[in-house]
Amino acid sequence: MAQISIPQPGHWSGQRARKWAGALLGHAAIIAVGMFFFIPFVWMLSTALKTDTDLGRPFHWIPRDNVYVPYQGQHVALYSRTINGREQRLGLLKNSTGVGTFVDLDDPTQTFEMPMKSVREETRISIRLENIPTSLQKIPFLIYAKNTLIIAILVVLGTLVSCTLAGYGFARVRWPGREIVFLIVLSTFMLPSQVTLVPLYIIYTRMLNWGDTFYPLIVPAFFGNAFDIFLLRQFFKSIPMELSDAARVDGANEWQIFTRVVLPLSTPVLATVAVMTFLYAWNDLQGPLLYLSSSENLTISIGLLQFRSLHVVEWNLLMAASAVFALPIIVLFFFAQKTFIQGVKLTGIKG
Repeated sequence: MAQISIPQPGHWSGQRARKWAGALLGHAAIIAVGMFFFIPFVWMLSTALKTDTDLGRPFHWIPRDNVYVPYQGQHVALYSRTINGREQRLGLLKNSTGVGTFVDLDDPTQTFEMPMKSVREETRISIRLENIPTSLQKIPFLIYAKNTLIIAILVVLGTLVSCTLAGYGFARVRWPGREIVFLIVLSTFMLPSQVTLVPLYIIYTRMLNWGDTFYPLIVPAFFGNAFDIFLLRQFFKSIPMELSDAARVDGANEWQIFTRVVLPLSTPVLATVAVMTFLYAWNDLQGPLLYLSSSENLTISIGLLQFRSLHVVEWNLLMAASAVFALPIIVLFFFAQKTFIQGVKLTGIKG
């Protein structure tokens, strides 16, 4: 008779401990990576809501501003120091190269100079929401946002139309030389974009006269790209061929199978491609910088670049404009995150 081995209690406790340790390490790694991306975003928001004076202070997360008190019909910044156990309230009259001129607020007849490091600055929490509308007035934000949105939407549309057709053809339609052509398409991954930059610029601006128009940024999207074609092909191959065969038996042609069977089942990967393409088009700087020149055609990415070059760098206003620039991406991912993550997970199921 065969003997049945019964695990000892210590075996189960050790296995459970390893499982918990693995889960703990996994979650710790996820949190660490998440904080790596989240902390710069929080820093951007914190800087966007600070005053000009607050930018010169040692870094802190919560925006703060000076406490001001009245003195002879004006308001002066409040400072303090401790002398002989007594708290002395001081008002800053002048600050010159680290040495301040102060007045004793309890005895306004006394004024004196001392290093700024020898006194404590009295501050309070102050969130400057007005930095956001102020930053948007530095550049024609609405015009730039409209141009960026037009380009991004048309690029997404062109990418979805061209890449879904190509991906379907490579995944589910049999034709001579299909695998060879697919390898040629994939080989374009190895071609750096800098190699084609000058030839494309000459073609678009001199041969087609597309300079200072949206065409060089939009039209290439209608001819597909290797990455999205590969992504869609992988997903289309994971859909059972029996569904297409059943549709053919019912009299459906290839176009009807593509539009009525395959595409409705491909919502996750289509959302993934749309989100990634929108993100690329919205953040694109190189293309608009090359082909756009007139102010009425510029995009937000160039607007942020102008913000630094045409004005004194006001970091709080620059961060406020950057936060508004990032807002559409955050909203888009927030509403599409479930479908987006599902699409990323499913695109590699079948090779």
